[in-house]
Amino acid sequence: MKVSVFIPVYRDSDLLESILNDILSDTYNDKEIFIIIDEPSKKSLKLVEKYREKVNFILNGLRKGKVCALNDAVKESGGDVLLFLDADVCLNNCKNFIGKVVENIKNADLVEIKKKVIIRNFLTKLVSYDYMSFNFVNWLFSKTLHKCIGINGAAFAIKKKTFLELGGFKRVISEDLYLGMESFLKKKRFKYIDEIEVLNEAPLNWRKWFKQRKRWGYGAAIWFKDYFKDLLKNTLKFPQILLPSLIFIFPSLTLLVLIFSPLTSFLEKILVFLEILFATKISVFIPIALGTINVLLIMKNFMYTFIGFLSSLIIYFIASRILKYRFKIHEFLIYYFIYSFIWLAIIVTSVIKVFLNREITLEDWKY
Repeated sequence: MKVSVFIPVYRDSDLLESILNDILSDTYNDKEIFIIIDEPSKKSLKLVEKYREKVNFILNGLRKGKVCALNDAVKESGGDVLLFLDADVCLNNCKNFIGKVVENIKNADLVEIKKKVIIRNFLTKLVSYDYMSFNFVNWLFSKTLHKCIGINGAAFAIKKKTFLELGGFKRVISEDLYLGMESFLKKKRFKYIDEIEVLNEAPLNWRKWFKQRKRWGYGAAIWFKDYFKDLLKNTLKFPQILLPSLIFIFPSLTLLVLIFSPLTSFLEKILVFLEILFATKISVFIPIALGTINVLLIMKNFMYTFIGFLSSLIIYFIASRILKYRFKIHEFLIYYFIYSFIWLAIIVTSVIKVFLNREITLEDWKY
């Protein structure tokens, strides 16, 4: 099968030349490469001159947006398999990367490739547990349902025939989630590949992390609203898969549920709800809400908090062994009680805003 590789770029990327060299040196010969650059910088233009004879470059002087740029590039491609890679990933020591993708997609319609975070500081260590949870959930879907409800678009492949049947990428914030859900509803075969992997660049400071997660949060919230009935229907149909998956992605969700359980007083529930609601207007309320939740849980429900943490610790440890991810107890402690609460709060506030039809604005993002 011929493989068309697509790498979208906004202005430039520090990892672009590295991944380009890896793809060009890959032992799979029947391939074509498309690099789509919106508003190319001088750095990008130098790369274009260097690789012009080997790569198909599509340069957009004005920002077209990731979704539109990729959909248009697919129309120009001749591959049977479409391999999508973000510009901020690099291949992790695999000379037969594309060959492995082709081998696995023969018995599937779309495949997701294992992703790990490039560890640069303590924040990226915490982000790595996020990536482990996303990857483990899709590994679980692959092993049980052979379908998925969402993919991570940083590295995945899909048969061109399937891509066109699903209508390509939707013009939404989280186009990869929509593509995954459409494949689920149309019963397309899904497979998770863990024998090859890419390394993903993660935000290096909290400001960049909040900016990224704000976009992810809104994207997930809109996806949730659009597919609410389908998600509810399939959760009732496959509760043994979807409910544990939700808890695995958001481990602190168990503690939030505990806050609104009969064990917590009515006034405490109202207090937490109001703080989360205020956080939809003023982001400074997010840490206040988180602080209240943590204090209530730890002081009043210590035993349940401990059981929830211990259960998550064991599950994440098992997942790390299955998929060969790094795991440190002291890092997971901070991830569980602080990081995951912040991420969950962003999701909750995003969902509230979306369901209240509040106006959503994203800086420096176009789809």
